[in-house]
Amino acid sequence: MKKGEDRMRKPSMLMVCCALTLTLVGCTTSEQADPNEPIEQPTVSDTEKPAETPTDNETAPAEPAPEAEEPAETDKDEQPATEPEPPVEEEPVAEPSQPIELNGQANLELDALVLVNKQIALPSDYQPADLVPANIDFVDSATGERRMLRKEAARAIESLMKDAKAAGIDLKGTSAFRTYAYQVQLFNAYVARDGKEQAMKYSAPPGHSEHQTGLAIDVSSASVGYQLTQELEQTTEGKWLADNAHKYGFIVRYQRAYEAETGYMYEPWHLRYIGVDHAMNVHKTNVPFERYLEQLMD
Repeated sequence: MKKGEDRMRKPSMLMVCCALTLTLVGCTTSEQADPNEPIEQPTVSDTEKPAETPTDNETAPAEPAPEAEEPAETDKDEQPATEPEPPVEEEPVAEPSQPIELNGQANLELDALVLVNKQIALPSDYQPADLVPANIDFVDSATGERRMLRKEAARAIESLMKDAKAAGIDLKGTSAFRTYAYQVQLFNAYVARDGKEQAMKYSAPPGHSEHQTGLAIDVSSASVGYQLTQELEQTTEGKWLADNAHKYGFIVRYQRAYEAETGYMYEPWHLRYIGVDHAMNVHKTNVPFERYLEQLMD
């Protein structure tokens, strides 16, 4: 029995070895690529390209020496602002003081500040070139040129009257610009009626009237029958004028306290335009126009 068993084992071992050999040979054959199949080459993207090598005509750059360490940048917000150099101020040129009058003649170069009174006169042929109608209510007796003022004064009285009406103040113009010729007739009529001495207290001789400047206007109200009377001072309209005229560039020219200085009786109806800034100053300092001009020109 033992000999028979040994014979059976030997073929079995032989068969196992053959099987293993055939298995190994098959695996090797299946892993080999087909010689006719093309081999795909991998592509390299631009970012994966190596640095170019210098050609024969190019010399490889020497290793750069270490650069000096740059100072850290300062934050822009932390940088001190460069202050601009102040402009060189020129020395103000001292303008010569304007004379108030020239040998008894009004200095027309003073423009809205021109002074006309009993001592200082306008030329008989003087008439402003910029006369325009003042668009306000006038009494019926005021016609033609007597409704006109210089343009700047006309616009100012329009504003004054507009605001007065809005405040419930009833005012009308009674007389604005007057020519030299008209003043001759008016003054002579007053002299004939009251005598020259009396007439000189409330009316100006020809050439000495502010109305000829185109910068003066007489106003009144229904409360006094639109008359030129000192009673206007006690009315609501008269008080409004005294408190507000300067805001529009006008002054109540002939004040009660300065009758001796101006030579005229108190006239709460007579408004004279000199510009807002000057009117505000005259009202604040409470001095007659003559004195204000003297101080201004010194």
